[in-house]
Amino acid sequence: MPEPLAARVLVERARATIERRGLLKGGETVVVAVSGGPDSLALLYVLARLASDYRLALHVAHFDHRLREGSAADAAFVARVAARLGLAATVRAADSNEPMRGRSPEEVARERRYAFLDEVADATGAARIATGHTLDDQAETVLMRVVAGTGVRGLGGIPPVRDRIIRPLIDARREETEAFCRALRLKPRRDPTNADPAFLRNALRRELLPVIMERFNARAVEALARLADLARDDDALLDELASNAMTPEIEEAGVRFEVARLLALAPALQRRAIRLVAPLDAAHTERVLALARSGRTGDVIDLPSRLNARLEYGSLLLERARSRPAPAVPVVLEVPGVTDLPPWSMRMRTWVETQAPSELPDGRRSCVLDADRVAGPLVVRRPRPGDRFRPLGMTRAKKLGDFFTDAKVPRPDRARVALVTNGEEVAWVVGHRVDDRFKVTPRTTRYLWLEAGDIEGGPR
Repeated sequence: MPEPLAARVLVERARATIERRGLLKGGETVVVAVSGGPDSLALLYVLARLASDYRLALHVAHFDHRLREGSAADAAFVARVAARLGLAATVRAADSNEPMRGRSPEEVARERRYAFLDEVADATGAARIATGHTLDDQAETVLMRVVAGTGVRGLGGIPPVRDRIIRPLIDARREETEAFCRALRLKPRRDPTNADPAFLRNALRRELLPVIMERFNARAVEALARLADLARDDDALLDELASNAMTPEIEEAGVRFEVARLLALAPALQRRAIRLVAPLDAAHTERVLALARSGRTGDVIDLPSRLNARLEYGSLLLERARSRPAPAVPVVLEVPGVTDLPPWSMRMRTWVETQAPSELPDGRRSCVLDADRVAGPLVVRRPRPGDRFRPLGMTRAKKLGDFFTDAKVPRPDRARVALVTNGEEVAWVVGHRVDDRFKVTPRTTRYLWLEAGDIEGGPR
């Protein structure tokens, strides 16, 4: 008996999409995401018909979110369909359906579903994960983003291929998947939440799109999907242009942009350069660029994903947000001896010599003081408001904050600096400079050495 026309139409539509968009090379294992609805059910049967042509090994995957009554029956239905087709299947229910604070149920469900599909693909060695998104899904997604406010990237909608995820039905109308199921007498499951107008996608599908199609453009779905294709091409070009024009310096904590070069770019490329390295929305991207334009060194703005941005002497830094240093109790140094300084992840060794050193250290990891100038214990503590010291070579005291500014020490790093103090006087700003009042002179007869090292391995 010949295949019904509606079935042949969808199979050939999917084949054309696979070829035109390069979704399959042939010989792959493909995980097919099947919810049990008409789109995913049609996808499974279409790929089963194309399996021999592309030498595909299919594996069915279904994730039960446990968000509504009937979800267990959907899972059982998908398992039966897979068995009927002679295909292996992985069916799993969510461990929890508890909402996550600050996250929509739809967003959480999507993340859990794709994490599950990735796990199944890894376990089966699948090169591809196929989902049943259609042309209608594409149009609705673009419209949702237009209504919410979006840029070129958002207009790109649902990519036909992203990493190993492919959408063979992305050029097919939803009415075609419904006709396919009727032609083969398949009885897909129906999710009642798809008709709930409380969800934006459903409201656009049932209320706005019909008005647009009736009054303005009967082929609005195709027009919106075409816009998505064009926008993705433009988006890829902007990525390439921004990447070629501005390559930030990669650092351990984040990335560093040269502000002058960044602001010399066209605005579209400025935004794109920022968003290539940080997952920011349009509003936060503009805040970062406003900070760059302000020139206010030391200013910091908090960003999503535990990031922050700050200006530092001609550079814009995007980095992981730093936790504030915990209060550190001042620690008395053993002289001579070894003292652990956990708040600074540092260990300090001290000793006294009577022979003058052949060369004085630079005062960063180690220093030499005039031992007879030190009266009483040496204490290590963090900087305090009003601290002053006399940097080596200077005749007058200076505010520690001004010294840090001149030395271009980033504001977030200043509170973490260790100070070696003698009474109320700062003898050594560890990592930077010795106080001139404690320096070695021709009259010095005893030399106090201080050496700072990592707490794990001791001084180095």
